[in-house]
Amino acid sequence: MRKTLKVLVLLLVFVTFASAAFADSVNIGSYGTSANGTGYTASGLNNTALQFLGTSPLNSGYATNLAAPVNPTSTSGSNSTYDTSSAGVWTAAITGTSWVTNTTAAGPSCSGTQCDANGFYYYTTTFTAKGGTIAYDGSISVMADDTAEVLLNGQVIVPFGAIGNDGHCSVGEPNCGSIDTISLNGILLNAGTNTLEIIDAQTGLNGAGVDFSENLTQTPEPSSLLLLGTGLLGLAFGLFRKNKASGLVLNS
Repeated sequence: MRKTLKVLVLLLVFVTFASAAFADSVNIGSYGTSANGTGYTASGLNNTALQFLGTSPLNSGYATNLAAPVNPTSTSGSNSTYDTSSAGVWTAAITGTSWVTNTTAAGPSCSGTQCDANGFYYYTTTFTAKGGTIAYDGSISVMADDTAEVLLNGQVIVPFGAIGNDGHCSVGEPNCGSIDTISLNGILLNAGTNTLEIIDAQTGLNGAGVDFSENLTQTPEPSSLLLLGTGLLGLAFGLFRKNKASGLVLNS
């Protein structure tokens, strides 16, 4: 009997570790070490380079309601993005990341015609995930000048902040003065390729830029393993009761 219980315990331990093996983690962001102006490549576990797609003009009435088109109306001749760390930053970047812009001259140190025109600036990256019906939990941290909207597989997960009156940072988050961290719970991802897009809104005729880091972990609850674990627990309980009853009969 003791041997049987030991085997069941070992099987339960196996189920626990097998379940953990199904866990999936996604860690993406504007990570990298390239110097400013060299064609910065943002790299991270599971993701491609952060690419600059192009721009769209600001909508009328943007001061009270930012509304970016789904896709840029003017595409970029170069998909490169640039690390602005060596050129100075609006405020300290998120730990382990860098502020990223669309040109070598853009960023907080730009001047005159080197600065970005008002408009929406589109950045994108793709990443792989196990996905499926098991949800992910985690968070995303974002900074932007002036503010930004973040979309995951076409769905908005971070909306634009309210535009300020200082011609620079927005008054609502995300902005360029503080890190905006949003909890993400119950997120479903595609099995395979997923797309994260950041649309930066520039309203102050200054240097546009974005900075982000996202971490998601899939809860490891495959139904087959749960059923196996439940069955083993039931079997162990049944054997325990049977052994206890046998002991009572023998003692009497």
